[in-house]
Amino acid sequence: MKNVMKKLFLFMAAVGIALTASAQKTEMQMATLQNGNETIVLYGPHAFINAYNMAADSGAVITLSSGEFNTPSYIQKSISIYGVGYEDDAATGTKRTYLDGQLRIKPADIINEESETIKAYKKVNGVHIEGLQAWDIYADDNNSEPITNLVIAKCKVSTIGFYVSSYNCVIRQCVVSQYVGGVYDNSSVYASNLLIANCYVPCVKWFSNNSTVKVDHSIIRYWYAMGTTSFYNYTNCIISGHNIPNYASVSHCLLMENSSFSGPLGDNNWTELNNASVWAAEGEDGSYAENKDFALKDPEQYIGTDGTEVGLHGGVYHWNKIPSIPRITECVINTENAANGTIKVSIKAEAQTKE
Repeated sequence: MKNVMKKLFLFMAAVGIALTASAQKTEMQMATLQNGNETIVLYGPHAFINAYNMAADSGAVITLSSGEFNTPSYIQKSISIYGVGYEDDAATGTKRTYLDGQLRIKPADIINEESETIKAYKKVNGVHIEGLQAWDIYADDNNSEPITNLVIAKCKVSTIGFYVSSYNCVIRQCVVSQYVGGVYDNSSVYASNLLIANCYVPCVKWFSNNSTVKVDHSIIRYWYAMGTTSFYNYTNCIISGHNIPNYASVSHCLLMENSSFSGPLGDNNWTELNNASVWAAEGEDGSYAENKDFALKDPEQYIGTDGTEVGLHGGVYHWNKIPSIPRITECVINTENAANGTIKVSIKAEAQTKE
């Protein structure tokens, strides 16, 4: 009930934004900051930075409109950041939320009452980033404790990098576009229970040993994985590209004909598949483009470990691009006052009911 009320509160704040924008006949960038029961609306390309600077250290929610925003130097607070989506939506006319820079999540130094920096760091726990496009997203090192419970959902980025150890982090329903980057670590950090689910990812590169990285219901386009222990766990994925290393666990995956495997492969995979036999759309080759849905030609033939179809449309999260908070798709205001002084407002909104 608490989450429902929070989403409703954010929706009502968004309605206020839409009304203001419509009344002013403008498409100015807007950021809504919710600090507890207090809501502040900020405008312009620096609205995100200003909202972040005003946000509480924990629990604040920043909701960004369509448009391009300048980005804070670091995210050093345990907050949630929502955009309207990472692609323009032709059906509704909703434009994407775009961050002109990198999102770098980094624990902050603690400053004492004498304005001195002490050798301790504020914990960054439970950061939630959803529904936007950015250059890159990094969990940056500050000689600090691990980052915990980070969620990156329904975002489009070039790379996602971890330069600090992490626990219980989730990357879901994202598009990662850079082949040489992908999702990676810097070789000296540890990942415990990192889940990459229902994502389009070129590659996963994890150098640190004994980490636990699970990739589930995703499309892997350019295979490049490193490490010396069997911590890679790929389930229900569609894999196309380079050699699959012998220390990876691969189960119920579709391996396209241009993939190979250097170690023993279990019986619960489909191998040597071609595009025509896998994809529903004619001419589909599994590459990313806007508005593709990556539907399988025969989803009932390829059932994964969880009883759902292999690929992006199976699993817990399913493939969708709409953020989990309501977004306004149309707002029409009749500015002619009625006899009683009221005006007529028509608002259409949509929300993704599933994660």
